[in-house]
Amino acid sequence: MRIVIIGNGVAGIEAALAVRAMDRQSSITIVSEESDYFFSRTALMYVLSGQLQRRELEPLPRDLYTRLALSRSRARVVGIDLAEKSVRVADGIAPIPYDRLLIACGSRPRRPPWSGATLGGIGHFVTLADLDWLEGEVGSRGAAKRPRRVEYPWVIGGGLIGIEVVETLLALGYRPRFALRDEWFWPISIDAREAGWIEARLRSHGVELRAGASVEGFEGEGRVSRIRVSGRTEPCDLAVVAIGVEPNTAWLEGSGIALEDGAIAVDEGLMTSAPDVFAAGDCAGIVGPGGRRRPQQLWYTARDQGRVAGARLLGEPARYVPGLPY
Repeated sequence: MRIVIIGNGVAGIEAALAVRAMDRQSSITIVSEESDYFFSRTALMYVLSGQLQRRELEPLPRDLYTRLALSRSRARVVGIDLAEKSVRVADGIAPIPYDRLLIACGSRPRRPPWSGATLGGIGHFVTLADLDWLEGEVGSRGAAKRPRRVEYPWVIGGGLIGIEVVETLLALGYRPRFALRDEWFWPISIDAREAGWIEARLRSHGVELRAGASVEGFEGEGRVSRIRVSGRTEPCDLAVVAIGVEPNTAWLEGSGIALEDGAIAVDEGLMTSAPDVFAAGDCAGIVGPGGRRRPQQLWYTARDQGRVAGARLLGEPARYVPGLPY
């Protein structure tokens, strides 16, 4: 059997490992544009702060792919032909045929809705390309040469990625402004009193926290130099936008695979609306309490979904049952 997995993240690699643990004969092809090897996305900040080398982002030995006969294709997927059962890729590469397919293409940074957001000096911190970009902007700890000095860095968005970028910028000697739309940091998980403790520590380290901030746009000539926030225009020569992620599924529009609010609709066995096609990880819309379908964009939920998907690719009767959030 020909198994194709789109995505080399935690859901995709866990599915491949699950398949290979049960079946040594089927061919497994992993298609990924971002990286040849599985890496820990949650550890990007430690590379930027100089605590890890890039190779140390990879929790699995590189020869694992050879030992387990996992074929890799470094390519950008542009579509799926359900009738022909093949994956279409860019740059003139021949379509990749499949008998069973897993879509584990993850998520992408939510695009900023503000004017001027395409100016230079504005980016995200989710992918390896984002790590390259931010290293080019602020350098990295231990680097022999640092790029030009950033004077007015902003971090926009009060989730985990936002505060990780703030921490990393502090480690590199910067004093960022931290703009939050909410009244305090991470209100989905902590209350105002707990957030107050965190805010006090941030300020003691030199972070200028702006709670309840309303970003209105960016200004500059080719590169950002100013930000409009809460009715004021202030200097800004770097902006890391961390306002969340969304399923990376735009390439599936018109494919015949059902999407719901951008996520791939799946059943309890992670099967999509198309036969022999499954989805797992950040791109999969899971039915939760109350019947609402939404992606579960966490590392350990992607891991668990990948394991279920691996069993389902082999026809095993497995179900993904969402547990309690941590």
